[in-house]
Amino acid sequence: MLQTWTQADFDRMSWHDDTLYGLRFDVGDPERNTWHSNLVLDLDHIVEWVCAGAGDMRFRVAPATLTFHDVTDLRIDVDFGDSGSRTAMNELAIDDITRQRVVDQKICLDRPYFRWRIALTLPRGGALAFGASGFTQTLRADPVLLDRQRLASSERVT
Repeated sequence: MLQTWTQADFDRMSWHDDTLYGLRFDVGDPERNTWHSNLVLDLDHIVEWVCAGAGDMRFRVAPATLTFHDVTDLRIDVDFGDSGSRTAMNELAIDDITRQRVVDQKICLDRPYFRWRIALTLPRGGALAFGASGFTQTLRADPVLLDRQRLASSERVT
């Protein structure tokens, strides 16, 4: 069963160790009077951590789309360092997603607005920070039980 979550579910959610492998800007077209500003992230979302006994863990993982709405002030800090062109690019790994209410905001006067921070474990110290009114996260396939925390690229549903 495919699931969708929103900002109302924020306190019950965790993105720890989710793999972030896609980022897209979904913005409106003022010439056509379409006004939106979404940050769209493609994730391998760990739906459940499963104790497999003897200290081993397994993971229920599904491809997911996490979309933040009404995005402002985007800052992306991703630095894998300088390897002298010897180290290939990697996917990002999420440590945590936090939010803080913005009291004096001027973009969504009819609803709460937040300052979001996506802290990364890979690369160490990396982060995405932005303002957004909330999010929608939708699984694109049913979760599968794996010995690893991420899907192979061939297992992801686009």
